[in-house]
Amino acid sequence: MNIEVVGGIDQLNPDNDNVDVFLRLDDGRVYSFVVATPKNIYWCMQNEGRDYFFRVPPVFVHTLTIESIQRALSAIVYENEGEWLSVYGSLQEIVVPD
Repeated sequence: MNIEVVGGIDQLNPDNDNVDVFLRLDDGRVYSFVVATPKNIYWCMQNEGRDYFFRVPPVFVHTLTIESIQRALSAIVYENEGEWLSVYGSLQEIVVPD
């Protein structure tokens, strides 16, 4: 399992931000996720002048760090036989490993 944070993690506000993440599984599947902090969703609603939010379902983490992203995505892949993988992640491609 390999995780790639689009644009890197250093530019993010760990307490109030969201980011696209690619997850490359050992079997060649590549999924994309939106990972966000709850505070960021509230900020988005306020910024848009709305009292609701709907988009691609984000994976929530307390803080945007590589460690918290890894824990969350590992749980999605390995807990409950991966049943949440297609709910939160979008299959992007299948690459056959060498």
